[in-house]
Amino acid sequence: MSATISPEDVEGYVALAKSLDHTQLIYAGITLLFGLVIVRIITALIQKRIDQKDVARQRSTSMIKLIVRFVLDFIVVMLAANVAGIPLTSFVAVFSVIGIALSLALQDILANLAGGIIIMATNPFEVGHFVEYNGISGTVQDISAMYTRLGAADGRVIFVPNKNLTTSQVINYSMSPQRRIELTVSASYASSPEAVREAVLDALSHVQAVAKTPEPIVHLESYGDSAIIYSIFCWCDAAVFWATKYEVNEALYGAFACKGVAMTYPHLNVHMISDENKGE
Repeated sequence: MSATISPEDVEGYVALAKSLDHTQLIYAGITLLFGLVIVRIITALIQKRIDQKDVARQRSTSMIKLIVRFVLDFIVVMLAANVAGIPLTSFVAVFSVIGIALSLALQDILANLAGGIIIMATNPFEVGHFVEYNGISGTVQDISAMYTRLGAADGRVIFVPNKNLTTSQVINYSMSPQRRIELTVSASYASSPEAVREAVLDALSHVQAVAKTPEPIVHLESYGDSAIIYSIFCWCDAAVFWATKYEVNEALYGAFACKGVAMTYPHLNVHMISDENKGE
């Protein structure tokens, strides 16, 4: 799409230049200079706040400073042009068309950018937090303008668009200092619930990472075909959740064996009928 300037347009620009008052231009220059100084002060204050944050968040937070500076500079230029007596109607129309075109062409990019700003403003998670989104879980490694980078437990690096994280449910496992471990175990009907509960609590007492408060809880969950099902709830620090869960599993096996509690497994009893019994 090409644009041509007609002689009428040139004459209009010349007439506009001649109509500008020198006094208005001086005031416009003062407005521009004063406005830019104010913008620099504001951005300096923002930078001071950024420097107080941890290094991992400084890069992503700097994006907000750049956006604020661009918007404020644009406002100052428009104010200076208005003081100079330049009609802003044409500028507004042009920028409106450009804005609509850019928003349509770059809507996904703008949505991710807006999502990044929302994440930084609301702070639902930080670098180092373990989060889960749409079945994907990992440790937050970086929060950039467009994507949030997650490190999965198996070594994969996952880039999630910021707009997805702001429009979907995100589970943050690290925001609370503690996490609850939930386990189910089965025990034989020959073992009383009191004996099973004693064995479980003994196992948990030997795992150092298991918190004393809240206290561990053992409930009889249900009666199965060949075993009684028990539910176990205990708490630990969120940072050592998985290691503690695996250690509790190992401790339960040893405690059950020590206390004489039989852990059941699916089995099938087969009764053999001899030939002599068949004839009877």
